Amino acid sequence: MPALSFVLLRVPKQVDPSLVVSTFAELFPDEPPLHFEAANGDTGVLDFRSGQVSTLVALMEAPVPKGEADEATARSVSSFRLGGFTLPPHLGHLVVTTMGDEMKTAVGLTRHTQVVAAITQASKAVGVYEGNAGATHAPDFYVSVATEATHPTMLWNGISLVRTPERLELLSLGMGQLELPDLLLVTPAAMGNEALGFFFDLLAYVAQRGTRIPEGETVGRDESEKLTVHYVPSPIDEAIEVARVSMVD
Repeated sequence: MPALSFVLLRVPKQVDPSLVVSTFAELFPDEPPLHFEAANGDTGVLDFRSGQVSTLVALMEAPVPKGEADEATARSVSSFRLGGFTLPPHLGHLVVTTMGDEMKTAVGLTRHTQVVAAITQASKAVGVYEGNAGATHAPDFYVSVATEATHPTMLWNGISLVRTPERLELLSLGMGQLELPDLLLVTPAAMGNEALGFFFDLLAYVAQRGTRIPEGETVGRDESEKLTVHYVPSPIDEAIEVARVSMVD
């Protein structure tokens, strides 16, 4: 299954491939270099290679249909920042598709994300819509997380958030890309940003191990904290199982 992202453009114009290559080298100097292979003369699709991994970039001269990208900003962590994130108008988008055997692994998906970050910066994009995460991220946030995180789970997952006076429930929306269950974390309402940090630490841990945490095992923020993992129906789709970790019951 290929990895897929949508880079949103103010003006529909294909990105300069040489600028993508140089931007990738600037953002990820310690990674294997990205090479531009060719552009399909009939379709204008760009082909980038890195080892056995191929990334294709196609220009669509229209917004993402049905307002999906605009609606998905609410599920990005970038919208939780001071001032939030409102997607500017986009009249076109780049469909970025990476193919290779590793795309269902954290290593492969990270590589795809790095290429998307270089394209985002080189094209001066106004946002990045990750359809498999149901989230549209601010471009500066996308590039920052891609360059700083070993496994950028903040970009791979949108968040469904439910807050009551007593508790905060955070549900990830994207771990299926790695064939892993999403995470439902229940914390006291007062935890706020600390809950978000723990939430993404757990997602990164699961992504790195590449397998689900067994039922009944424990996780925590330190060696003394023992929070049991249980598998339950998702609160938004009972047909899907999620890993539930609770600090309140």
